[in-house]
Amino acid sequence: MIAKNNINFRLIIQSSIIDQIVFNTKFFIFLILVAPMILISFIFGRIFPFVRNSLPVLFYRMIVWLISIKIEYEGNIEKSKRCNLFVSNHISYLDIPILGSQFPLKFVAKSEVKNWPIFGFLSRLAGTIFIKRVKSESLLQKYKIFKLLSEREKILIFPEATSSDGNRVLSFKSNVFSAVENQNFFIQPLVIIYSEINGIPINRWLRPIIAWYGDMILTQHLLILKNLKSIQAKIIYLEPVNSKDFTNRKDLSKYIEQKIYRAYSLSLSRKKLAG
Repeated sequence: MIAKNNINFRLIIQSSIIDQIVFNTKFFIFLILVAPMILISFIFGRIFPFVRNSLPVLFYRMIVWLISIKIEYEGNIEKSKRCNLFVSNHISYLDIPILGSQFPLKFVAKSEVKNWPIFGFLSRLAGTIFIKRVKSESLLQKYKIFKLLSEREKILIFPEATSSDGNRVLSFKSNVFSAVENQNFFIQPLVIIYSEINGIPINRWLRPIIAWYGDMILTQHLLILKNLKSIQAKIIYLEPVNSKDFTNRKDLSKYIEQKIYRAYSLSLSRKKLAG
């Protein structure tokens, strides 16, 4: 999947001894700070809502710091504070700490993630909503998400149902909107885009450094990421919509898909012109 023979690719992911020392130092500090956070979350997270909601945000911000991700914003962030459901395109597992570092969010993920080493444990601590992609579970999962939204929890879904190669936005699965169909919930469409690696604009050939998709091996991808000096990402806040303004979930899904697709495509076009 990753173009290992690409000369520019190899040059970007190479790191000096100083870079390695800097990352290892940051990683050591990260472990020292995260260990007690996990313990506090494990013991008090179910009892105190503040702990349950605040610690994941802090944890995600520490990951952003560890990997040296710089985030810029576009759009009206203030409007998003009144929204219940957040919807974003999906490129990489990095989307989660970047989006989760903004404010308390519960992510919806496939049930397989629950059993992943380390990531599964951390996902459970962060209150991730795990769903099974089978029809027999759909009604129960719909009720679970509806109940959380009704309790003013903020939930984020990736309607593509999988991560893409970053060159386009995949078609949305309308069933993920079933919990808000004909309901009165504000939805915040988001666009996440990665623009630079180590100060170099990302193109089609370099995008696999960030994008994680297909049969890529997670451990190998993580080892590449740790060699990077910096990653530039942008979150675009599109105009919120109300689910009650749509006849059904398919119309709602198609509308948001088109909005995110157009904004993402426009951002890619601007990058090409700037380059």
